[in-house]
Amino acid sequence: MKIFLLLTIAVALAAPAMSIGIGQTGEVPMAAGSELKAMIPINLQDFDGKKVSSDKFKGKILVIDFWATWCVPCIAEVPKYNKLQQKYADQGVEVIGVALASGDAKDIKPFVSKHQMKYTVLIGDDDQVYDLNVVAFPTTYVLTRDMKVLRRYIGASSGKAAAIDADIQKLLTTN
Repeated sequence: MKIFLLLTIAVALAAPAMSIGIGQTGEVPMAAGSELKAMIPINLQDFDGKKVSSDKFKGKILVIDFWATWCVPCIAEVPKYNKLQQKYADQGVEVIGVALASGDAKDIKPFVSKHQMKYTVLIGDDDQVYDLNVVAFPTTYVLTRDMKVLRRYIGASSGKAAAIDADIQKLLTTN
């Protein structure tokens, strides 16, 4: 009980700090005039435990959503990601859900079916949370075809899907 109370207090104190510099959509602004930075290689595996190289996705515009099975806002976003995947699949866009802090495949796979996640879902390496700068769930990255970070979104918001859609449109017209 003490650990839960301490965790609750820590989250409450950290929430205002985490929201500094984040827009209403959860977008983290990019520095003006800065070069886009390459996404770090992500340790991924499928539900059979096979390693999936992030290089497999080069050449596609990616929406990578880092989520957890216990994260209510993450699950609320599933229908929006299903729509984005359906809308852009034939244009070289792929939505990828990366499960973190959610157990192993036997825990995650039934969850994916239950919530009808119609996009690629892989299991991430919990040890990479800090390397990936995942400070809250969900954290979503939009990547260019050459695996550079266009934008990062922290948390869930009503305008996030529309903002990601606009990012995709921008990338489709510039690439």
